Amino acid sequence: MWYGNLSNMGLATFDDGNVYYNRYEKGIVKYKGNKEYLITDETAYSINVVGNDIYYLTVSDNNSIDIKTVKTNGDSLRKIKSIYTSVSKIYVQDGYIYYATNKDIDGIARINIETNEETIITTANIQDFQVLEDTIYFTDNINHIYKMALAGVEVKRISEDLRVKQFQILGKWIYFLDEDNGTLNKVRLDGTDKAVVTDRIKNNNYNVTSKKIYFFDAENKKICSINLKGNDFKELVTIKTNNTKINIADDNIYYLDESKDEAQTYQMYRVKTSGNQTKKIEY
Repeated sequence: MWYGNLSNMGLATFDDGNVYYNRYEKGIVKYKGNKEYLITDETAYSINVVGNDIYYLTVSDNNSIDIKTVKTNGDSLRKIKSIYTSVSKIYVQDGYIYYATNKDIDGIARINIETNEETIITTANIQDFQVLEDTIYFTDNINHIYKMALAGVEVKRISEDLRVKQFQILGKWIYFLDEDNGTLNKVRLDGTDKAVVTDRIKNNNYNVTSKKIYFFDAENKKICSINLKGNDFKELVTIKTNNTKINIADDNIYYLDESKDEAQTYQMYRVKTSGNQTKKIEY
């Protein structure tokens, strides 16, 4: 599971030798061996690939947010459910789709993929959440961070001292931005050993991977990288816009930059994680 990508709108993922990415705003594309295959023609967010199935969020013609699924070969496209959410993330695990809901009750819901039955598993004003194996981690509107079992039981606040809004989990660490001090911090899953990783990251536009942290330097309009200890800083690519989303798949960075199409603000670009340019994404 590419958790850092799901924190960056989930515009790309990598599975079984294939990259699946949102050719913003032209649809989902499967990329393998320098060949690309169009799977859908609608903009997709929070892309999850499970076996031969792709699950994703999209905005419909009537501006509803829909959970949809399609086979990796483009067959059997269908809508699972229209949802109301302020957190553009879904997690697909063990036959369920998890998402934050704010329709009638604020909280985290899950849908049984086989039966389409929806269950609210906890009630809270959700700011961010991540499903990790048998545990869900989430933050509320007063920046408290909790964990609970997948069924919504055993809810426990991780630490009385932590104030966290958005976060990413990698291994045994929770990474989060300390907005007051302008630093990226980390803390263990049990709330202990809080430490500063770097003061280079000033916004939530970052992606923590197993080797590097990729982030957007908004002041200089550059995508950069550091190692997990906060060292080995490198500038990778300069962009033209004031914002982007950073997704990592198969040693490539998929990111948003200024569109050549006047009808839209952004389009997708691709560059090696080393900063070396690869074949351009053709629109």
